[in-house]
Amino acid sequence: MLLALTFTALAAPKSAPAGPPCLAEAQKALADASPNTAGKAWLDVATCDAAAGKATAPEAWKRIIAGSGADAAAVKAIELGLGDTIRTWVETLQPDEKSAFINVLGEQCTNAVVPPFFLDTQKAVGDKFWSGRWYAGLDECRVPAAVEALNAGLESQKGDPTRFKSILETLSRNLGKDAVPVLAAKLAAEKDKELATYIVGAFADAAGVGSVAGVNVEAEQAAITEIKKAAPTLPEPAVDQARNTLLALGSEADSDAMAAQRYRTLAQADGSLQYGIYVTKIATCKKDSKIEVHTALVTGAGRTWPDQVVARVQPAVGQLQWHLPKDCTGEVVIVASEKPLKDKAAFEAFTAAQDTDLQKKNAGLKAKVFADPPIPLQ
Repeated sequence: MLLALTFTALAAPKSAPAGPPCLAEAQKALADASPNTAGKAWLDVATCDAAAGKATAPEAWKRIIAGSGADAAAVKAIELGLGDTIRTWVETLQPDEKSAFINVLGEQCTNAVVPPFFLDTQKAVGDKFWSGRWYAGLDECRVPAAVEALNAGLESQKGDPTRFKSILETLSRNLGKDAVPVLAAKLAAEKDKELATYIVGAFADAAGVGSVAGVNVEAEQAAITEIKKAAPTLPEPAVDQARNTLLALGSEADSDAMAAQRYRTLAQADGSLQYGIYVTKIATCKKDSKIEVHTALVTGAGRTWPDQVVARVQPAVGQLQWHLPKDCTGEVVIVASEKPLKDKAAFEAFTAAQDTDLQKKNAGLKAKVFADPPIPLQ
């Protein structure tokens, strides 16, 4: 009898381990979860029991949608070695959802598992890492391997200038103030005008312009110095960008000074610029209408861009001597040359073109034209 009982006890099937006390409830919640709560529900299962999390992941991540607790759940999945599952899931998201998820994930790069996930993704998806903007998550992944990956991306993606620009901005935000010398070296070596223009713009990203943390003063000053140093050799589009970047960096005076670099081929012997202005008053008088015109050179304008001329000559124009009868009233209109004028011939061509345009618009009215002395700008 004792032998039979012993045999029966040995032959009885063993029951499966019950698992942690939290598991049954978490699994039931996952089974009952809607797509809106599936992310949080799976995270609860995986947090309770890693093995159960891995076992349920393939089906659960087919149901999980963005905004369902997926951000935190994804980090847990990566911790459990389920990077492929997350990469597959990300590709099912809408573009705006994908972008938002990658950005949020990148903000968690202080978690040791996140940077390797991004780098593994680069190897796993190939060019889709760049075309799918996975790299945008590296803004705050300040590890050497991430910087190396972004630099490699700059080289491999040069054929797509827009993508190059975006990767460059990401690299600049990642490095912060340390990006300034990197950008300076890239700018000195870059021969492509469009890419050089993007590099100039990235100095603002390196300084933290527009960031939540705000501008880094050290980086800001270093960026201003490098842009000014490079300006004499920059192509025209890059100088246009330098104007805007310096303004974004808080240096309005240096921004204005870029005008002399942008139009250096039109500068005077002393390096200054000069513009032409054509000032008209079409006046309504008691008996008829009259037109009076004043022309003048605007000199010493090395710190003035074409779109700034009209505003800056307003005070001087306000002092012009008009010769119209007292009963005439009319609006004063100032037209400035679209670019600096190299010499007398260019000034005469500018005024002649304005004369022609004025006559076309006011047929039958003859204008009285007065040549005024040059107007100096500081």
